[in-house]
Amino acid sequence: MNPYYQDKWVTIYHGDCREILPQLDVKVDLVLTDPPYDIHAGYGGGCFGKRNHLVKTGGFTDGGCDYGFLNGNKNWFCFCSLKQLDELLLVAAKCDRRNLITWCKPNPVPTCNNKYLPDVEYVVHGFSSGRLFGNYKDKSSFSIENCGNKTTDHPNEKPIGLIQRLLVCGSEAESLILDPFLGSGTTAVACERLNRRWIGIEISSKYCAIAKQRIENERRQRKLF
Repeated sequence: MNPYYQDKWVTIYHGDCREILPQLDVKVDLVLTDPPYDIHAGYGGGCFGKRNHLVKTGGFTDGGCDYGFLNGNKNWFCFCSLKQLDELLLVAAKCDRRNLITWCKPNPVPTCNNKYLPDVEYVVHGFSSGRLFGNYKDKSSFSIENCGNKTTDHPNEKPIGLIQRLLVCGSEAESLILDPFLGSGTTAVACERLNRRWIGIEISSKYCAIAKQRIENERRQRKLF
């Protein structure tokens, strides 16, 4: 199991996390990840009739996953939609403590025909006593962040501010963070900004390359300022 990219603070593995996770001989302080949701977006009509970024995802973002990879971890955040919430809360019930965080989007896609607006996503936090950090403001159970301000073409890129707040609540400086579904590397960038070590696993070679490039760009920016 050779890393795609590695230095003393970071490691990126290219491959399927189901195969790589059992081989990781390291204790992490926090798992923070955004697995594929079990959803299938349609084209819809009107001004959303050509929303290829939501439909032509290549299948890797909408196939769902087995949340068993979280079992045994004493501190984790996992993004999900309403469809996965019940299953994920059952996994969290095995932890000492758990909490549900709601990501509220003030600028959702206005597709409200016979359904509620898609203006919330959820983050489940399963953790042990003593593993909640941050200050009063950080510990709010809801977060308001705009969607759509992406820096890559990944269809499910999350806001960097939201990821940073989760890192502050779930870890301390120099902690080791694991993201088994690294995607375009937003968790990695947030870790760089907050002085966390991290391991990322990504099945797509395209997004491994994008994540690596984002880290290199982030480091160049930090040197400038």
